[in-house]
Amino acid sequence: MPETMDNKWFINYLACPKCKIAFTIKELKASCKRCHNTYPKIDGIWNLLYSGNVSKKSLAEYDKMHQTTFGGPNDGSYEILATIARGNKTVDIACGEGLIEKLAPETVGVEFSLNALKKAKKNGAKYLVLADAQNLPFLDNTFDVAISAGSLEHFPNPQKAINEMARVAKIQVLTVHKPLPIPCALTVHKLATKLLHVTHQPIEQPISEKQLEKMFKIAGLHIVFKGVWTLPVNYGKVIKILPELKNIPSCSFIISIKNG
Repeated sequence: MPETMDNKWFINYLACPKCKIAFTIKELKASCKRCHNTYPKIDGIWNLLYSGNVSKKSLAEYDKMHQTTFGGPNDGSYEILATIARGNKTVDIACGEGLIEKLAPETVGVEFSLNALKKAKKNGAKYLVLADAQNLPFLDNTFDVAISAGSLEHFPNPQKAINEMARVAKIQVLTVHKPLPIPCALTVHKLATKLLHVTHQPIEQPISEKQLEKMFKIAGLHIVFKGVWTLPVNYGKVIKILPELKNIPSCSFIISIKNG
């Protein structure tokens, strides 16, 4: 069936994840006139995953994780982020099962786990894209706001993901897991993950505030707000023998704007 008028704005901003140019879209297929790659829309979800930079192993692991409920904290954070999203043309990068979209259905949800997107659709999301955060399938300056909630530390190349957020949106809103406030925190994190056989997510590399500032500068972004978010450090008791540690400022909360 042809695209309906209410989502015409959305498909007009879809772009080849490799070439970053507008697609030619006919019914349920998008094609790039430069690289000639084609991408289908299946069950209401555009499959725009650029396979050149996606680990099949990670993809399989995330799909397996999302076979069961893999939600987020019930601390009001999603309500706050949804309030930012509403009224703006917003993309939620690594949207998971659509907890922001459940509260702000007009938000465009991007995720590379198809199982997660299917749950996001059930949660009421209207605009869903199967894609990689490091190769976003949108034209430059498509969105007012790009949100990434607790995901940057799980990307193989966080710098590239920030660069993409800067390319597609004027304003960026991120929560990012930071190292614990202890000496040699990153080394301790790596050792604990290995010794305790933590397999919560395929990649989890906390990013320091200093590292983030450097990444944002490289991406041509100006940080206008910087704070902390107290997501439980051991949320869901990933390490069973430890408590959740709820009162530690475990995440950076950053809002930035594109220079110029």
